[in-house]
Amino acid sequence: MKTILVIDDDETIRGVVRLYLEAEGYAVLEATDGKAGMRLFSSQPVDLVILDIFMPEKDGIETIQDIREAGNCKVLAISGGSPTMGMDFLHHAKAFGANDILVKPFSESELLDTVHRLTAQ
Repeated sequence: MKTILVIDDDETIRGVVRLYLEAEGYAVLEATDGKAGMRLFSSQPVDLVILDIFMPEKDGIETIQDIREAGNCKVLAISGGSPTMGMDFLHHAKAFGANDILVKPFSESELLDTVHRLTAQ
């Protein structure tokens, strides 16, 4: 069974993503920010990290950099945008090492298609 770590400060997003992933047979771990996410990432094997870009404590870009320094885990960056930055930061996430990006709101099929592809590689 593949394990996916979902890091997002929005409880609703984490819950919906967990529901979709568990229905497909994935084990899911959750964290509310990059700091807590890195603690989980460091303590057990993870096949994929799905993370928001804008979070308290440690943002998604910093967390992607930490994941890249720690190893070769796949990373899917997600975000709904920023009034001042638009969607540019998602492309920055890819430049810093995210394997793929999804814009919120995304559909169940968009998420699962991306997750299946990333976990199959």
